[in-house]
Order: sequence, then C-alpha cells, then structure tokens
Amino acid sequence: MELGERKCRILGAIVHDYVATAEPVGSETLAQRYNLGVKPATIRNEMAAMSEFGYLRQPHTSAGRVPSDLGYRYYVDNLMPTPRLGSRESGLARQCFDNCETEVEELVQQTCRILSSLTMCTSVATPPKTDAVTVRHVIVSIVSPGKLLVVTVLNTGHVSHRFVEYDGSLKPADVPALSNLANERLQGAESSTVVAQGQGPFPRELAALKDVYGKVVQTVRQALIAAEDDEIYMDGAGNILRQPEFHQGERIAALLNALEQRKALYQVLSKALLGPDVVVIIGSENQLEEMQHCSFVTARYSVGDRVVGSIGVIGPTRMDYRRAVGAVRFMASNLSEMLVNLGLG
Repeated sequence: MELGERKCRILGAIVHDYVATAEPVGSETLAQRYNLGVKPATIRNEMAAMSEFGYLRQPHTSAGRVPSDLGYRYYVDNLMPTPRLGSRESGLARQCFDNCETEVEELVQQTCRILSSLTMCTSVATPPKTDAVTVRHVIVSIVSPGKLLVVTVLNTGHVSHRFVEYDGSLKPADVPALSNLANERLQGAESSTVVAQGQGPFPRELAALKDVYGKVVQTVRQALIAAEDDEIYMDGAGNILRQPEFHQGERIAALLNALEQRKALYQVLSKALLGPDVVVIIGSENQLEEMQHCSFVTARYSVGDRVVGSIGVIGPTRMDYRRAVGAVRFMASNLSEMLVNLGLG
C-alpha cells in the first residue's frame, strides 16, 4: 500500500536513525532529532499504524520501533535519496587501482577490497566469464566392471573426471561407440542445452547402451554446471561480524556457515545478471535461510555490451542502502571500464 506523506517522513527518519544507532527509535527521539512538524503523540499514533501495516516492528514491549523487511523495501523503492558516491571517495577509490596488477583476477579482488572498505560490508564478486562454458571433448573409459570414467574437457581448459555406474556388461566396441556418440552430439553444448543436444533418434545398433548413454550426458551436464559455479571472490567477512546484529553466538555460526556456501552465494549474485542495474535483496527475500538477517546489494559488470559478471555487498538489513547502492554501482562501472582497458573484450 502507499503511505501518506507524514508516514513516509516518519519511516524515512526511523530508517536513518536506526541505521546510524542500531537502537530502536521512539516517538520522543524522532520529535527531537527530526523536524517532522507534529507532536510525539501524533508520531506515536502513526508509528502504531505502520506497525499494523507491517512496515515497523517493536523488538520489545517497552522499546521503540525498528523497520521491518517490508519497511526497508518501501524505503529503498520509494523514499531513498539518489544513491551516489562522493567525488572525494570515488577519486580515492580510483587511486587504489594505480598499483594494481594487470591480471584480471587481481583486478576483481582489488575491486572487492575497495568496495568492502567503502561500505564496511562483506563484498563478493563472480569472476568475469567472457565466453559460455561449453564441451570441447568427451572421453569414456572402463575403470572396473560396472563403472565408467567420463572425462569432460571444456573450452575453458577445465577437465572434469567423474564416475558413472551402470548395470550389465559392455562389449569392447561399446566404449568407443559411447565416446563417439557423446562427442558427435555434445561438442559445443552449454549446461542449458546439453540435455537437448544429447537427445535424438538413438542408433539401432547401440540400443543396449541407451541407459548408460543417458547417464553420460547427465555427467557432462554436471561438469558444465560445476565449471560455471566454481569460484567466487570475497573480502571483508569480518565487517559484517562486527555489526551488533551478529554478536549472538548462534547467529554468528549460522552466518559463517552461509558465507561458506559459495554455490548458493553465486546463485544470489547471478540474480543481478537478469535484473536492473542494481538489485537489492532484503532480509526474508533472501533464499538462504541463514542469511535472512542480511541484505544483498548487487550489480552487473560488463565488457562493452556483454554482461560478464556481478559484484555486490552483504550486510545486515540495517545497512546504509543509499551508500551501498551508490558504492556498488560505482565499483561495477569502474570494473567494467578497467576490464575494457585491459583488452578483455
């Protein structure tokens, strides 16, 4: 629902105050610190109404109010001032790249370090992928009765070794036939197309191999997915742990466990590839249960007109969203520019 002008001003003030102090905000505090033009009793009534609507919550009966996830969402979408990074800060950030190596990996890592220091959040980034990961070659061999080794060579240089168990026996000519069929159909396939490319009329003379061939195709698909999701850069993990929200032992353990789930973090970051220039994921909107006390701010970075990766920050839901969005947007743009200068495209 839309909030009226007075409720919007009060919600904006509560977000601002709570981000700065990490303390619940009361009506008297708002009346003293912000020029809202109404008495504390009126502010208190408006806060009670917004609590009923789900925009605020009250941690304790005697405490003031804090924004809920819905309140933060309304603030980000409707009330947040234009995100930007000051000229002094952006200049200092650029200077940090002066002595940076010309290696792409070092450039992305340095970008994460700078972003972490700008936001005092944990920064994360996916490495640039300038080309789709595809199958270059497949080799199938027998390692023991009932077990095959499937070696998948990818265009990135990755080589995957995975075992496939099968029922029955294979003839001497069956294994080369499997390799030949897999290469004929799967070369050039991506993870999203490999199953479709692997299908088609099955050669009559190889009918007995159909089931084991299907397992080979799935194994190749697993190799492609693993190569796409195998890396993520992170910096400033200690920043988020220093926030008062994470001083409880159980919450710290859950957060540390979530930060180790690189594949899940990769999937969250990948949402930026399909969204607007900056994507904000707040609290319970997060698919990772252990991180529903956190928010993500992520953005795409590009080489020319091709999106090649994403970068962002993880912080408590009580983060400075304006600063985070401005810093993430700036660093994504800066990284894009530097990758072009390195001739990556």
